[in-house]
Amino acid sequence: MLKFKVHKKMKTKKMKKFNQVNPATFECLRGKLKSQGIELQGISGYLSKNGISLDFAYSEAEESLSISNLEVGFPASMIGMNKDKVLGILEKAISECRG
Repeated sequence: MLKFKVHKKMKTKKMKKFNQVNPATFECLRGKLKSQGIELQGISGYLSKNGISLDFAYSEAEESLSISNLEVGFPASMIGMNKDKVLGILEKAISECRG
């Protein structure tokens, strides 16, 4: 008789870290998002809007913005949004804010 051992994969929280995000860049990003109806409250927290949810944490000392637990569901997924597209949009906005 064959025996199989089943290993459950641990779900790890994937994180994306944006570097060179100084306070002016973070405020600019906050303004860009607010103009789209998305408000970053404080320097860290949870954000959920239109099927996109994530945790964020800004570090002024490290000049970095970390995004974790990014999920894309309905209705955002219905218009072709996915995790890579969301991160790409954030990358572009941060780049524009850096000047």
